[in-house]
Amino acid sequence: MSITVKIVATIIIAVLPAFSALQVHAHGITEPQHGGIVKVTGDVSLELVKGDGLVLIYILDDEPWDTAGMGGKLKVETAEGKNEYPLTPIAGSGLKAEGVTLEPGAKVLAIITKADGYSKIAGKFDIES
Repeated sequence: MSITVKIVATIIIAVLPAFSALQVHAHGITEPQHGGIVKVTGDVSLELVKGDGLVLIYILDDEPWDTAGMGGKLKVETAEGKNEYPLTPIAGSGLKAEGVTLEPGAKVLAIITKADGYSKIAGKFDIES
């Protein structure tokens, strides 16, 4: 083995654990916090929670989010067609859409508009049960 190859191999071995640690911390929370379905979307995660005629979307992060001033829409696609519902802020880092019933097989797209009126967070969910 040449000296250059040994040096490169040593550097890779030394840097690899640090790179792996960065990858673990770069993702959002993966475990449900409210009994729903979690999707990682960049640095945060979204959790969809089905309710009775209601869907809650929580922003999961290391720190709570103030969703006041946020909005968005929930797009739901089923075998019967597509519907769209407004998302409105709730306490606890979340938003809600009312009048929604999610059946198995539905595809859901949550698009959250941050309080700046421009930046967005989006997540896709497949409803299995």
